[in-house]
Amino acid sequence: MSVDGWTFADLEPAQLDLVNEAERTLDTDVVLAYAPSRWGTVDPDTVADGLHPVDLESSQLEYLKGLERMVGGVLVAYRRDVD
Repeated sequence: MSVDGWTFADLEPAQLDLVNEAERTLDTDVVLAYAPSRWGTVDPDTVADGLHPVDLESSQLEYLKGLERMVGGVLVAYRRDVD
């Protein structure tokens, strides 16, 4: 399958629990799960409106990579922009 875009990953309840755990473990506001898609439904210009990606340490990145294998998607940690 050719990947031209991204969509939000369709996660099972146990996988959602892992994403929620990641938010707590990484002390982030939100972790979004993306899956590759032939026709992307995620607009990269607006998907994280009001959010910015969190700079993670190498151990935190490894943690997310491990979870990505478990949820079958790409995880990105975000923090809410504060005015």
